[in-house]
Parts: sequence; structure tokens; C-alpha cells
Amino acid sequence: MLLVFNMVSRLLTPAPLPTVSVVEASVGTVEQTIEGSGTVKSEEVKTYFSPVTATVEHFDLQVGDTVAAGDILLTYNEAELDELYRQAELTGSAANLGYQDAITRDNENVSEYNRSSADLNVIEQQLDAEKNENEHVQDRITEYTEKQANSSIELNNRQIALEDAQRTLASADEVLKQKKEELDAASDPAVQDALRKEIADLEIAKAAAVKNRDAAQKKIQEEQDYLNEINEKLNGYRDRLEKSSENLEKLQTNKAKEEGIKSSTESSRLTSAARQELAANNNLSTLNAQMTKDDINAGKAGIHAEFSGVVTEAGAVPGGPAAQGSSLLTVASNEKVIVDMSVTRFDLEKLEVGQRAEITLAGNTYTGTVSKLSRLAANNEKGTPVVSAQIHIDNPDDKIYLGLEAKVKVSGRKAEDVIAVPVETVNTSKEGSFCYIVDENGIVVRKDVETGLSSATMIEITSGLSFGDKVVRNTGIVLEEGMQVTAVEE
Repeated sequence: MLLVFNMVSRLLTPAPLPTVSVVEASVGTVEQTIEGSGTVKSEEVKTYFSPVTATVEHFDLQVGDTVAAGDILLTYNEAELDELYRQAELTGSAANLGYQDAITRDNENVSEYNRSSADLNVIEQQLDAEKNENEHVQDRITEYTEKQANSSIELNNRQIALEDAQRTLASADEVLKQKKEELDAASDPAVQDALRKEIADLEIAKAAAVKNRDAAQKKIQEEQDYLNEINEKLNGYRDRLEKSSENLEKLQTNKAKEEGIKSSTESSRLTSAARQELAANNNLSTLNAQMTKDDINAGKAGIHAEFSGVVTEAGAVPGGPAAQGSSLLTVASNEKVIVDMSVTRFDLEKLEVGQRAEITLAGNTYTGTVSKLSRLAANNEKGTPVVSAQIHIDNPDDKIYLGLEAKVKVSGRKAEDVIAVPVETVNTSKEGSFCYIVDENGIVVRKDVETGLSSATMIEITSGLSFGDKVVRNTGIVLEEGMQVTAVEE
């Protein structure tokens, strides 16, 4: 009798309900952060050029040295500069004497002036014709260069479309495989029928994805053929431009030669304009001599640092020559510095100029602001298009080292006092996003939701959930609306 009672008792005991983990939909803050790393660079860089051609007297800076605003960076040989100054004065005097001599010699150049004038007329006509050819070819090059750029962009877009089609096809294969596995494992006829319908729909979607992929591949080939045709025409026009430019250069050389002859003999007619031109040339020589003397005086003052910073280039050599206009050294400011960080398109959509940032460099932490986002992407070493983001460091100190890598954490957009749930509680389907909740009776209810801002862990729910709803985390259990479960709160 006891055995019979135990068996009956077990038969009457209900089967245990499946257990799911739930979390309450709560009111909170969802904040995006963008983390990365970049190189510390200067916002202000100054290259100092030599105002004169002279010997460097004193220069003891090396790359990596620091300088302060107002420091004397380099000096020249004083005696050499004095000699150069005297030479500049003599040059100005010689120019004036040459002007006087030119006036007396002009009467001997009348015949040469007439010949060069006639030749110049012919050359001008030839130049006009060649310039027209040159401009025509340049217009065609501009036109086909634009077509080349547009075709390259279109080819890139079609390649992106192909990648999207391939991803869609791969996704369809993966989902189809999953559904077939679920069908193999299902024992409920109703479930099997539903899965077979889903599999049939997925097969149709896969066929469409294959068609899209093949169409994308065909479009890529068509665009590549069009681009090759453009390149061929562009190369032809470039060859014509090269020949035309060579002809132009020869004609311009001949023109300059004849103009030189004409210019040197023009005053033979002793016109007022000719005399004014010679006087102007004399004034220009005098002005150049004065500018040279001014440059020498600048050299005597030495090269001074305009701001504090770090020497990044040092081309000057003590005791060596420095040519006028040559680069002496370059100083990068260590008071105005940025971190140059590369970001992908996924982080770019979260970034805005003006966002605050935290920078970590060599164990030290600084605050900063996103100051600039480049409008031009470039491929990194992995071939991924990235955009340069500049983060201005607000409070640089003497522990800043240019060229080092720094870690950056940017505080992005924020949604406050919103309904938020963990990101893993939100599911997606073809119809949109949804969550499973467990009501007070332990029944699973599907809730269609609309989402807003999301972070790495939380996501904003703009509609579909209420504060306190018991939301089911994604589990290995296949949930269906109407199931009864045991909810375990985290």
C-alpha cells in the first residue's frame, strides 16, 4: 500500500517550471564613451629660416632639447655679417652706375631692338596657339580626372554593396543552418511546421541574397571596365599635355630671350617710358640692396624663440654655412598640444567637437576637449578607413612628451532619467526590437520596444517598457509568449 501511495503521489506532483533570470527595468543614465589611443603632437610648430647667407657662430641645440620663449637659439659670425653689409652697399652703388651707363649705350641697340620686336610678334602668335591647346587638354584632363574620381567612388560603393550582400548571404546561411538544427531537434509537430515555414522563407531570402551578390559583382565589373576606359583616355590627354608643355616652355624660353634683348635695347629710342623703366630698375636694385642690409641686421640680432617648446629638427651646424632661406631648426610648442587619435566609423558617429576627454600619458592624467574631426578618411595598416580626431590637452605640464602614445577616454552623448535595461535583454527580429518580461503570474509576455542611446552595457528604452518590468536576460531557454516560468531576480 505504501508503494502504491508514493507512485500516485509522484504522478500528481506537477513538473518543475523552467527558471529564467530577470532584471527590473530601471530609471537611470545611459552614457556613451569612446576609448582609444593616439600620438601626442604639438598644435603650434615653427620652422626658423636663415635671413642671411653666413657662417653659424653659436648653436648648441639638439633634437629633444627644450627652449623658452625669448631664448637666443642661434647667432652668426659678426665680422662676416659686417663684410656682407659693406658688399650690399657697394652693390647698390654699382647698380646706380650701371643705370647711368645704360642710358649712354642705348643708341647702339636700335637695329637689335627692331629684330627682337619682329621675332617676338611671331613667338606671341605661336604662344597663343599653344596656350589654347594646353588649356583645351587641361580642361579634358580636369573633366576625365573628375570622371575618374567619381568612378572610383562608385566602384568603392559597389564593393561596399557587394560586401553587404555577402554578409547578408552569410547571415542567411547561418540562420538557415540554425533553424534546420532546431527542426531536427524539435518533436512538437506544431513547432516543426513553424520551423519548416521559417526555413522556406529563409531559403527564399537566401536566393534573393545570392541574386543581390551576383548583381553586385556584375556592377563592379561594369564600373571597372568604365574606369579603365577613363584611365586610357586620361593617359592620352596627359601625353598631349606633356608635349604641349614642352613646346610652351621652349616658346617661353625664346620669348624670354628676345624680351631680354628687346628690354636691353628698348631705351635706344630714348622715349620717356624707356627712361622711366630704367629708372624703375635702378630703384628696384637700390631697394634690393636695402632689403639685403635689413636681412643682415636681422642676422646680427640672432634667432630668438617665439614660444616655449621642444626642438624637433636641428639642421644648423656651429661653424658651418647657413644659406638664406634654408631651414635652421624647428620648434614644436609643448604648451599647445593635442592627441591625434584614429577612429573608425563606428566610433565617429559618437564623437562631436567639444566633448570632454580624459588623457593618460606616462602614468599621468590630463583633461582635454575634442577640438577637431578630420573630414578625410585614410586606410590604416589593416586597410580599415579611419578618421583623425584631435583632442586638445587643457593642462599640459613638463611631463608631456611629444610623439608618445597616450590613452584617451572621451565622454560621449548622455541620456539621463530614462528607462534603461541591460543590452543583452533586448532581442531583434525582422519586425524590430523586443523584450520578454515575466508578469506577476509568472507568465512570459513579449513586449515590442523602441530603443535610444546605448552604451557598452545599458540601452535606453524609449517606448514599450515601464519602470519595474521584470525583463528576461537572454538565456539558452527558447521562450514563447504565454509560457509559465519561475523568475529569479538578479
